[in-house]
Amino acid sequence: MSGKSFSDRLSWRIIGIVLVVSLLAQMIAAFVIADQSIYPMDWWRESPKLLIYMGVIAIVSFIVLFFVSRGVIKRSTRYSEELESTTAAKERMELDLAMARGIQKGMLRTDFPPFLFAMLNPAKEVGGDLYDYSLKGDQLYFAIGDVSGKGVPASLVMAITSAALHVVGDMGLPMNETLCRINDSFSETNKTGMFVTMFVARLDIKTGHMDYCNAGHNPILVIPPDAEPYLLKSKPNIALGISERFPYEAEQIDFKLGTRIIAYTDGVTEAESSDKSQYGNERLMAWAKQHVDSSPETLADPTNEKAIVESLCQSVCDFTKDNPQNDDITIMSIKLPIES
Repeated sequence: MSGKSFSDRLSWRIIGIVLVVSLLAQMIAAFVIADQSIYPMDWWRESPKLLIYMGVIAIVSFIVLFFVSRGVIKRSTRYSEELESTTAAKERMELDLAMARGIQKGMLRTDFPPFLFAMLNPAKEVGGDLYDYSLKGDQLYFAIGDVSGKGVPASLVMAITSAALHVVGDMGLPMNETLCRINDSFSETNKTGMFVTMFVARLDIKTGHMDYCNAGHNPILVIPPDAEPYLLKSKPNIALGISERFPYEAEQIDFKLGTRIIAYTDGVTEAESSDKSQYGNERLMAWAKQHVDSSPETLADPTNEKAIVESLCQSVCDFTKDNPQNDDITIMSIKLPIES
């Protein structure tokens, strides 16, 4: 219904109500005044002036109430028009955010090899987490990152960082040099004070050798076959965007074939239940112990990484229950194949 149509219909309804109520009120008042007569016909013959009095008061009352009602109508019309304008603006914003979310999802790779799977679940329409990977021969290059903040600002920084990661990652540089270049580029133009934590690595899926560099990100979870899971310690490099020319340090490690590597963002460990307690590292390690592989058949078939990612995500959801998601959640699982 348009604002004008709403105003017209409301105007006539209020006018009709005002007219009827005003006349009835004045008639009742007149009956009471007329010596409290209970016989209207006697009152009509004996008090003709009272009828005129009643009519005058009714007309005056009608005029007063009419102008009052017009003010109500005008305010109602403005409210209706503002509501329509606000609704239209909200619908446009929701459409824009839906398109932005589609564009952001399109930036993430989904053509996973059989030994890798990743998912990103934003807390809002768009998010600030990112992941990336590329496979060249036996060399798997992968990265996961988390932009400070949430929503549209974080998503814009995510897009810029993801593009930089694609460009620099294809250069084949050492892991620390990769982060140095991204950090310098970001820090030079960073006027907002936002930052990005990131873990980048190059993993040889045939030998289990991995070169990596951690820029203030969560430690990755390592689940060896027939051994206790652990969190991979890293050098204390700072997040990207905080300080230009920071000397990032890379590290290396050799994994046993059959090891599972899980990278994640702090939306996992910092997920909160209704009592504000966090999922934390202890629950993460308890979940990991349930997924230590011991059978050769399981180790030789590393195609269940999607189930692993979904299992961890469900574990977090079961912990938070109905409490709203307070941060983006990103999980990547990689399983080193067993030599055939």
